[in-house]
Order: sequence, then C-alpha cells, then structure tokens
Amino acid sequence: MTGKQNKLRRDLGPISGYATIIGILVGAGIFRVTGEAGAVAGSSVPLAYLLFAPIIICTALTYSVFVSTPLGNRPGGAYIHISRTFKSYYLGFIAMWMKLIAFIGALAFMSTSFGEYLTFFYPTADPKLWASIALIFFYGINMVGIKHYGHIQTFMLGILMVSILVLVIPGLFAVDLSYYDPILPMGFGGLMKAMPMLFFSYAGFETLSQIAGETKDPTRTLPMIFIRGVLVSVVIFVLMSFVAFGVLPAEALASSQSAMADVAGVYLPSWGSGIVAIGAMSAFLTSINGSILVPSRMFFVFSEDRLMPPILSKVHPKWRTPYVSLIISAMISITLIWTKSSLFLLNTGLIGIFIIYLIQGIALISLPYVNPSLYESAKFKPPIPVLWFMGGVVIISMGYFTIITVSNVYLWVLIGGLIGTGIYGIGRSMGKKEGFDYEARMNQDMVEEME
Repeated sequence: MTGKQNKLRRDLGPISGYATIIGILVGAGIFRVTGEAGAVAGSSVPLAYLLFAPIIICTALTYSVFVSTPLGNRPGGAYIHISRTFKSYYLGFIAMWMKLIAFIGALAFMSTSFGEYLTFFYPTADPKLWASIALIFFYGINMVGIKHYGHIQTFMLGILMVSILVLVIPGLFAVDLSYYDPILPMGFGGLMKAMPMLFFSYAGFETLSQIAGETKDPTRTLPMIFIRGVLVSVVIFVLMSFVAFGVLPAEALASSQSAMADVAGVYLPSWGSGIVAIGAMSAFLTSINGSILVPSRMFFVFSEDRLMPPILSKVHPKWRTPYVSLIISAMISITLIWTKSSLFLLNTGLIGIFIIYLIQGIALISLPYVNPSLYESAKFKPPIPVLWFMGGVVIISMGYFTIITVSNVYLWVLIGGLIGTGIYGIGRSMGKKEGFDYEARMNQDMVEEME
C-alpha cells in the first residue's frame, strides 16, 4: 500500500460492518419507497421484494469475490475492482460516475425524508431545516473518525431493530389475507413496473466495500458480512412489506408520508406507532450515516489515482479521515436539499447503479480470463461455472432494469456521461502535467495485490 492509503485508520470491526450494510439497506427504501410502489403494483409489493432476493444475493456474492482478494484492502469498491480487473482507469471511473451522482442525490433525499417523518411528532417542523441539521451532524461524526461512525451506526441500528420487532411480530397476527386477493392486483406488468422503484431499497449494500480501507482484516471478514447482511435485510423487507400491505390498502400506503407508522397505528396503541416512527427516523439516519461514506471515499480514491485534484485525497492529520472530500460532498448535498433537486438526481443516477452492477457482473465472469492471478488470490473463490451463474444472473437482471429505465432518462445519462468523461480527461491531463505515472501506478497495484 502507498503511504497515503495507510493514513486511513483501520478502526472498523465486523459489528460495524453489519451495522453498515443492514443500516443502509433497511432505510429509506422500506420506509418510504415501499408505500409508493403500492401505487403501481398494489399488494404484490412483498412478492416483488421476494423476487429480488436471488438477484441481490448473486450481486452480493459478486462483491464478496472481489473483496476477498487483496483489492479488498483498498477503499473504492467497484471502481477498484473494475479498473484493476480490466486495467482501465476510464472504465472504472465512468462506471462509478453516475453512481456517485445517485448517492449524492440519495443523501439529500433521505435527509429530507427524515425531516418529513419528524412531522409525525412535530407537525410544524421544517423538513428542509431538520434535513440539513441531520446531514451536518453526521458529516461531523464522519469527520472526527471512522470509529465514531461505527459506534453511532451500531447504536442506531439497535433502535431500528427494536422498532421492526414491535411492528412485525404483532403485525403478523393482524394481517388480513383478503388484501392479497388477487395476488397480482395490477397484473404481472404492475409487478415488473414496481421492481426498478423497489430496487432503491436494495441499492447501496456495496457501500460496505467503500470502507474496506478502514476495516480490520477486510479480505477475511467482509465477504461473509456481505452475504449475511443481505440475507437478513431480505427477510426484513419481505416481513415488513407483508405486514404493511396486509393491514392497510395499497392506496392508503401510497399516499402516506409516514407509511409504517400508519400501519402500526392499525393494531398498536399510540406508543407503538411512536416507537415505529422513531425506528423509521433511525432507518433514515443509519442510511444517511452510511451513505456519506460513498461520495467522500469515491472523491478520495479518484484523487489517489490522479483522476481528480490531489487535494481531495488529503487525510486529516489527527482524525485520519478524508476531510476535504467530506466537506465538499456535504456542501453539494445540503444545496440539493434547499433547491429540491435531490429526487431528480436520484432518479437520474439510479440507472448508474444498475450499470455499475451490470459491469461488476461482467467483471466477475471475465476475472479468471483477463486477470487469472487476481482470481487465484481470492479467499472466496467459487468454481468457474458458479461464477458464470452468479454473473449471469446479475448481467441479465441489471441489463433488463437498465433497458427499461434508460428510455426515461437517456438524455441526462448521456449528458452525465459526457460530463464524467470531461472530468476524467481533465484529471488525466493534470496528472500527466504533474508527472504522475498512471501505468506505473496500475502495475504497482497489481504487484501489491499479489504480495
């Protein structure tokens, strides 16, 4: 590892890893998007979550292979995996660019959703103001040390899990199965139409790979955390959505600003609804806290590879966090909250997440052939036929979602891609002027991976 990379402190253990992946997954998606999906799929939403399970598990297994290689010691996630597998900086950069946009939009969206849920307790609260306060608070936590991030993430996940138990256990006895007759009220077309929307619930689990450079023994611990964390989240999604659509009509859930609290109000006393509302806010906060890692670490690793200005990879001398990248991403996200443009960026950038998973699937299938030494170094190394199955599921599903989504945002995807290409070109040009040797850096990484 280079000296600059070693400045990131490895303070996160397995518990923080589970808190990261589950806290990000069980967040805005299940508490906000689930109800909205009912408008297009009706009560078949739990079935849609269940159909996603094999897709997202295969995607998680794909990441598990890469983080079990020496690449898993570095931050950067799919950017590092793709660029080092194919030995192409541009392919890794452009694949991650739209995802970077999506996560900045998601941060502002989830912060605003937290502010809106707060009105359950304080109807006069200004959602934008409280969204900004929450975002500034968690950026501050992330600034002063990754260990503090892990502690608060674990604490908030505990609150969230209590609220889920309060919602689900008695809720299972309150379900009216007549709400599920017919099983596909909007037809199969409605079910498929809802799936890209519900994908937002599953998107973000790969954030775990962004903290690989700050995790203890990541190549050994992270692969299983990926798999177990996703499995736990799948069970939670199916149970929560089954209860929600079993006690309230889909139309009521679709129009609610606090859907799960409204669900709890059907069969729990007022204190129970309050606990669920607190859990919902904890869900948004765990998602916010975890998602902050993505843009800041992406700016950091792009800067390390001299695709962005060197200042973005500066590490605080005391806290050893990428504080410049954190400050810049915070300023962008808060601006989005007040200009109400976060949802636009989120919807535009969601296709970027489809694309990054698609390319990651292609990288997995290609790995034994284009970089056999890296494949052999993996501690989690499924046989090649299994790799083809896993990668095939990811490629087919993410290819489908990309095709049906791109028609609505193709112009903005094209513009975003051109902007990303321009930034990449400028970064490479500046790096060459500084004398940065890109080929040597790539070769150095490949040598270090095998050591």
